[in-house]
Amino acid sequence: MIMSWLKFELIVVFLLFYRISYSSNFGNEDDKKNKKFFSIVELGIYKGLDLSTDYPSGISGSDAYAKSLRLVTGYFLNPHLSAGIGFGADRYECPGANTLPLFLDLRGYLQDAKNTPFVFFDFGKTIVFSSQAQEGGNLFDGGVGYKFFVWRKTCLITKIGYNYFNNKEWTWQSTDMTSLNPAAETYRWFYLKRESITFSIGLMF
Repeated sequence: MIMSWLKFELIVVFLLFYRISYSSNFGNEDDKKNKKFFSIVELGIYKGLDLSTDYPSGISGSDAYAKSLRLVTGYFLNPHLSAGIGFGADRYECPGANTLPLFLDLRGYLQDAKNTPFVFFDFGKTIVFSSQAQEGGNLFDGGVGYKFFVWRKTCLITKIGYNYFNNKEWTWQSTDMTSLNPAAETYRWFYLKRESITFSIGLMF
């Protein structure tokens, strides 16, 4: 029942975000997609680079990966610089975790053109509706991308970058690894830091 309600909340948030994005872009006839408001829908895949934790037994990150869906709505301050707000759903594996990132999206474009390279930086935190369903923490993304048109009004985005996610309250465990019944005062939160290389493709409108 709890998971069904959380899925419903997530769907509502995505629909509201999409509605705001669509309203902001309605009537924007910019043929280069580098003026006024814009929206982006992105799908990504992450390959784990490293996992680090202060948990005594450690953790292996050799098989870590993630899948990502993100929505960004923003505004071009000028043809070379944009700023926006993003929201998404990232699913990490090995170990598994659901995160709902909310972040500031900054992009710098090399040229005032329809097709142009760019750099991007995302800073934010994850939203937690339920500690049993999502992990909370800080995130950072950065990398390079390319904006290009495959048709007169169809603008695609491709990106390769770096993802960092730090959950300071990953697991609640005892520091006493030898006792079968550890004392209550030996329990504490252990952190988990994830580092990944990211690949994504998106549609700008």
